[in-house]
Amino acid sequence: MKNPLCSKAVNIDGKLMIEIPESVIEKLAISPDDFIEFGNAKTITIWKSKNIDVPTDVFEVLIDIFKTEDYVFQWLNKKQSYLLGKAPITLFNTSAGKEQVLGLIERLKRGDFS
Repeated sequence: MKNPLCSKAVNIDGKLMIEIPESVIEKLAISPDDFIEFGNAKTITIWKSKNIDVPTDVFEVLIDIFKTEDYVFQWLNKKQSYLLGKAPITLFNTSAGKEQVLGLIERLKRGDFS
């Protein structure tokens, strides 16, 4: 049986393209003009992303915790219960949101996962 999550890469006008399987589109709720990020490892990880600049001070703390940019951006795009089900990346548009993210990061640094 063929893996339903498999896609073949094709060259279109000098650009390498893949078709995203329907189940992945549904799971990520992908729509036109969304941003998609790929992890850079031996296996491919894909997640939906907001095209938002991460404040430098936040990024520096996160890279110290997670060690790689891939893990930092995966964490930033993952919904967090502490943030009422919001992904940290979505909160950087206000100073209050940034403070909420910094509060969660401080808890991570202390090892408080409750």
